[in-house]
Amino acid sequence: MAQLQANDLTLAYDKVTIVDELSLDIPTGEVTIVVGANGCGKSTLLRALSRLLKPAGGKVLLDGQDIHTKPAKEVAKTLGLLPQSPTAPDGITARELISRGRYPHQGLFKRFSAEDEAAVNRALELTGTMELADRAVDELSGGQRQRVWIAMALAQETELLLLDEPTTFLDVAHQLEVLDVISELNRTRGITVVIVLHDLNLAARYADHLVALREGKIYAAGHPNEVVTERTVKDVFGMPSRVIPDPVAGTPLVLPIGRHRVLRTENVLAAQGIVRSPEFVELTKSAVKQEPTVADELQTPVLAPQEVEPAQLRPGAEHLATLAYQCMVMRTQDLTPAFRRITVGGTDLSHFGTNSHSLDMRIKLLLPPAGGSALTEEIAALRPEALSSPAGQEGWYRRWLSIDPSSRGYMRTYTVRAFREVGHRDNLGDTAELDIDFVMHGQVVNGALQGGPATEFADRAQVGDELLLLGPNRALSDETYGGIEFRPGGARRVVLAGDETAAPAICAILEALPANVTGHALIEVPDTDDILGASTRSGVSVQWLTRGTNEHGVLLAAAVKDVVAIPAAGAVHTDADPEDIDIDEQILWETGAAESAPFYAWIAGEAGMVKELRRYLVREAGINRKQVAFMGYWRRGKTEN
Repeated sequence: MAQLQANDLTLAYDKVTIVDELSLDIPTGEVTIVVGANGCGKSTLLRALSRLLKPAGGKVLLDGQDIHTKPAKEVAKTLGLLPQSPTAPDGITARELISRGRYPHQGLFKRFSAEDEAAVNRALELTGTMELADRAVDELSGGQRQRVWIAMALAQETELLLLDEPTTFLDVAHQLEVLDVISELNRTRGITVVIVLHDLNLAARYADHLVALREGKIYAAGHPNEVVTERTVKDVFGMPSRVIPDPVAGTPLVLPIGRHRVLRTENVLAAQGIVRSPEFVELTKSAVKQEPTVADELQTPVLAPQEVEPAQLRPGAEHLATLAYQCMVMRTQDLTPAFRRITVGGTDLSHFGTNSHSLDMRIKLLLPPAGGSALTEEIAALRPEALSSPAGQEGWYRRWLSIDPSSRGYMRTYTVRAFREVGHRDNLGDTAELDIDFVMHGQVVNGALQGGPATEFADRAQVGDELLLLGPNRALSDETYGGIEFRPGGARRVVLAGDETAAPAICAILEALPANVTGHALIEVPDTDDILGASTRSGVSVQWLTRGTNEHGVLLAAAVKDVVAIPAAGAVHTDADPEDIDIDEQILWETGAAESAPFYAWIAGEAGMVKELRRYLVREAGINRKQVAFMGYWRRGKTEN
């Protein structure tokens, strides 16, 4: 795949510097989106990357060579560009316009070959524009026109595609249509894409790699979850905001705070005969006046859920993707000194699942406080039969989080070791059942194990005890459920590696692998007595590593390096240093899908160990980050939810 880089790039118009000594490596095979305020240099940077603007200083490197030393036609065979608001000649049809993308591949006499015709047809198929082929471009809608222009760029059959504001002047539906096409092309063909966008929320949703420019320099770059913060939005766009998870995509969603928001809202409500209390209005105004600190955020009052008409209420099973399941402990088993299995069942579990193998599916356990119940009002509203509405459920987690843990209990993340439907031969009762394996950390004091809430629950759990958990609603979930990270695509060689906290997930994955998959499963556990049984019909070899007196993760790291060797010099690009993550401040969680790649790795466990293996696999072994899932399940000295 082609590599595109900017080294110490300075760009100027009439001696006015727009971009100043900027360096940027475009991640190969990913969608990179550049955002920033008007005039920050986004489009100027794209013009330089595409060879349209010669730098005042520094270089743009295409496959390690200065792009301006290469002939334009040669560059066009590798790099395609869709400029902002392109115009087509009057009367030209979509097919004729797309055919112009074949110009770099035509010889001196510009004959249109069968190969050119095939490339145009492929571009039409990929962009869904075949039915528009014979229509005049100026008769098409905005979204259709943009798809035709993208098809023209695709007809060049380049490995790099650069697009400048491809959604400009389009309505929301057509913006999504265009970005969906681009994203699908990236996933199916592995094309490296660079896009300049104004819409920060769309950028966060569609980018693998996000670059935020401020006054001609890179302010922040990395995964959208790392880049899109309230501080970044304020510094880059000069706009106070709140950043919350997008309820659809799970990516960061920016909610701007405008100076006149309160006044306008109150006027609209008053026009409808609705008057809110003076205390509520004063609270909202004060929230607009100044940006709260982290300490302020923890004290910010949480508003009550929106009231809805009874006719709008429906059972949670009909509209909630995640449900709260009331279960009962059916059995407890000490598998090894380090592992204890809790089997739970209940009629609620008839709604549980994704209609596929659970693989490494994560669920949330709601552990009750001492002498109390975890069934708060917020959790009760998530039960399958509880009546609720989508609007009424907005913000439930924030409301739950605002309750004192001594009253609401604790939420902890665990892997489903096994899920059995009603009637399974191994079930203990007449309902569906779940097996959950707990790693027993802690110290024994006066005959009782003392540790975190989950460890203490597992240690004391008895048959008949109640347990609440959050998991997928099978009526609204499938194998794409967000709690499943093992996505090997078509890979036929895999590496699964983790410590004891990842062992249940690895064992579950092994059971699901088909016979034609080979590779290695490497699992580090405290002692030889902690080796679990693992079955698989695949060709994956399973190796248990007993830590003993060794430092946590040392044996696992050595084993991974043994099975994933550093390639010979020049075989792959191995200097793609992943961005550093401070594991004391944030969770290391970076997952991808192998798609059609032959190799896929899944790494989980203690975050420091995962970070070390991430650096080795990406930087030293040269593995594309889309082919590896890196998951820091826990951090030393930290409590994870």
